[in-house]
Amino acid sequence: MDTDKKHRGYTEDSKLNPSDDSLEGRWSNIQSDYRKKYPQLIEDDIIYGKNKFHEMIDRIARRTDRSRAQVENEIRGWTND
Repeated sequence: MDTDKKHRGYTEDSKLNPSDDSLEGRWSNIQSDYRKKYPQLIEDDIIYGKNKFHEMIDRIARRTDRSRAQVENEIRGWTND
């Protein structure tokens, strides 16, 4: 995989794997619903490069006027009701 290649919320290891409970894996499973809840997020906010997932979390936090911890906790606890 190209180290500069950006992707939209998944990695080869976490492609839509419902049992992946890592934060990045969790994100890959919920990002579509998350963007519906936060329509102010733009494509540039949710794209991240290899080893840059934390930067994406920071962009989401800024865009939604929340802390990084709040965003991370929301992603971890997300349920699709």
